Parts: sequence; C-alpha cells; structure tokens
Amino acid sequence: MNLLLFLQLLNVQKEKHGRGFCASRLLFFLIFISLLVQLLSSTPLALGLDNKVVVVCKLDTVVNAAAVELIDEGLNEARNVGAAALVLLIDTPGGLLDATFDIVRLIERSTIPVVSFVYPKGATAWSAGAFIVLASHVAVMAPYSIIGSSQPRGYPFGELVEDPKLINSLTEFLVQRAKMHGRNETLAGKFVTENLNIDAEAAKDHGVVEAVASTIEEVLDVVDGMSVEVAEKEWISIQTRNAEISHYGPTIRVQALRIISNPNVAYILFILGVWGIIFGFLTTGFEGEIIGSVLLILGLIGLGFYVDLLVMILLILGGILIYVEMREPGLQFLGPAGVFCLLAGSLLLLRLDPSRWLISPQWYMFLVITVLSLTAILGGFSILVLYKVFKSATKKTAVLEFIEEVGRAIDEIGPDKDGFVRFHGELWKARSHTTINPGQKVRIVAKEGLTLIVEPLEES
Repeated sequence: MNLLLFLQLLNVQKEKHGRGFCASRLLFFLIFISLLVQLLSSTPLALGLDNKVVVVCKLDTVVNAAAVELIDEGLNEARNVGAAALVLLIDTPGGLLDATFDIVRLIERSTIPVVSFVYPKGATAWSAGAFIVLASHVAVMAPYSIIGSSQPRGYPFGELVEDPKLINSLTEFLVQRAKMHGRNETLAGKFVTENLNIDAEAAKDHGVVEAVASTIEEVLDVVDGMSVEVAEKEWISIQTRNAEISHYGPTIRVQALRIISNPNVAYILFILGVWGIIFGFLTTGFEGEIIGSVLLILGLIGLGFYVDLLVMILLILGGILIYVEMREPGLQFLGPAGVFCLLAGSLLLLRLDPSRWLISPQWYMFLVITVLSLTAILGGFSILVLYKVFKSATKKTAVLEFIEEVGRAIDEIGPDKDGFVRFHGELWKARSHTTINPGQKVRIVAKEGLTLIVEPLEES
C-alpha cells in the first residue's frame, strides 16, 4: 500500500512539474530504495529477537588451529543472528596449549554467552578440553561423561611432567578460570597437579559444572534464566527456553584446516613432502619437486610451523647424502649415512613439547604407531634403492663381453660402408672388412669406442 501511494505521488508531481521534475523524482526514488533496504536488512534481526535462536557448534576433535577457527566462526554466526547463546558440544582428548588459550580468549571476549556441554553420554573433556569447559560462562555435562586429566606428560614415554614452572602456571591459569565463574577452585587445581578425573555427577555435586543434562533441549531449559557476566563486565540473563536450535557446521576452509591440522595427517604430509622433493631430484621432470613442495608446505601448516631446526637439518642432510650417493655410486658410506639421518629426523618429529600440548596418552599412542609405521616403510624403500645402486656399481664391466658374441645386421655393412647391428635388443654402429647383407648374422670380433668390428657368421 505504501508503495502504491508513493507511485501515485510521483505521478501527481510529474503532471504538476513536467519534465523538470526528473531530478526530484530520482531523489524520491533513491530515498525510497534506501528505506526499503534498511527495512529488509533489519528484518532478520527483528525475527532473531522475537524467535530466540541458539547456535550449536561441535568440538569433537583435537584442539588445534582448526578448532580455534571453528569457534571463532561459530561466535560470529551467533552474533549475526542475535543468538541467545552459543552451545559448544565438547568431546576431545585435548590438544595444543596455544590453541586452548586462543579459544579461552575468544570465550572471555564474547558478548554472547558460551555454554560448554560435554556431550554425548560418555564423552570426555580431557586435558585442554577441561580448560575450555571451566572458562565457559556455563558448564554442563552429559551423564557418564568425564572431565579432568590435565597434567602434561613428557613424550615419547608418557611420563608425567614435574617441571614446577609449567605445572604452577597451568594450575593457576585453570584455578583463576574456575574462580571467575564461581566454580570449585580446589578440584580445578587438582586436574593439573594430580591428574584428577571426575564424572558428571561428581562434577555437579562439587561445583565444577552447573548442571547435568542428557540432550541439548534439556540444556536450554536448565540454563534459561541464569545470569552470567560476559565481555566488558556486562551481566545478562540467558533466555533459551523453547529457543530454535541452529547447528553451525565448519566452512570448507575450516574443514580443510581441520584435516591438515590433525597431527597424524600433518606428520605424514611433512615426511612425504621431504621425501618427494628428494626423489624428485633423482628423476627427470619437475613433478616430484612440485608435489613434494606442496605436501611439505601443507605439513608445515598442519604442524603449526613448529619444527625443530636440528630436525630440519637432519632431514635435509639425509636427502643430500642419498642424492650424492645415487649420483656418484660406489662411495658406499654416504647412502647409509643419509638413510640414518632421514630415519633419525623422522623419529625426532615424534617429540611433543609438553609446554605446547595437553593431550591424552591414549590418543598419542595412535600417533606413535602412525609415525613408526610410515618411517619403517620409507626407510625400507630407501634401503632397497641403495641396494640396487650398490649392486649396479659393483657389477662387472660389460665391454669384454661383446667379443665373440653374435648379433644380426640391420643394414648393409662393408669396408667402405658402416651400418647398424642389433645386439641384445640394442642398435650398435658396426664396421666390417667384408660385405655383410641386411638380416645376416654377425660375430663381434672387436670394439673401437662405440663402434663394433664384426664379421659375417655362416648360419647352419
């Protein structure tokens, strides 16, 4: 109706003022479009306020750079739709400390309440996961789920780290997050100092989490009406009862980052990249070097660009030694030394610095098996290649084996005319003191450089 009235007004003004009104009509039209755009752009927000929305985001992998991006995108989505809260479903063995701290900062700076829900039944919030739960505005656990086990371990043997500087800093960090949200500070400290684990009921009874719930709908009913302090010291009341649930999935970029950030995948990409470049140098073309470089870059991204300098030196040195051995066979020392450097460098990549990782030992064992298996396969392949090189280098020269051997003439050969003979499937230039017809058998009597001296052979 408003649009019809507006158009009628334009017609009246046009009849009144004629063509001179074109500029004014254009101005009215632009103002109308502007108001219409503002009305349409404000509609989703109004709908979001009238119909409560809760964004649900799932963290069910290792805590790494991909997890940080996922939660950051989830919070942005929650702000865009005016969500009442972001529910973070947690089931993780732990992960990188740097990524954990980044997630904690995102939660603490969020103006949208973050509800951590250790879900489904039997899920775990181990190590880094416990840090995220205790830093959330509201913490809920599903029945039979577990939280704790946050003491760092040394690798590859899994011994508990007893460095007071690291233990004290992690303990105080976790205690302060529990204190910030009115949770049990004593048990929070024991998660690190004693590697304590507790189930959902014990966590609720001792004030580690606010509630126990079986489904997301139950969580929304439980947290409805709770007052929490979000960013900038603002207290708000969570209104989630009967809210619409919007599941937020990772974007393609986050999915790709999640794949290559998996330590197992990142390690495989890194090692395959190094070996791909090495074997690319030993073959014609540039396919090996290009593919190896791409895999190497992806592996470095997945590892967070955290590769020890000495490990890199070992890997590069091993590649150079094998390259020299294959180009100059017979040295018999550089090859084994190169294989040793590559194997040692590969195994040293196993080391997970406890000051960077909070991960469960069960998950780490899978990584150990993956690394050892890949190292054994690539090491065995290198040994096989070097064996072939050594065997070729020690093979007797074949020059004297030409004499008295039999071939067949391809061309007419004579005292004044050289031709070619076929010998062991190869074509050789030949010369003869007598005339030899094409297709006739010949006997090799001498060899001058790359030219064979032959004579006709009477066929029986």
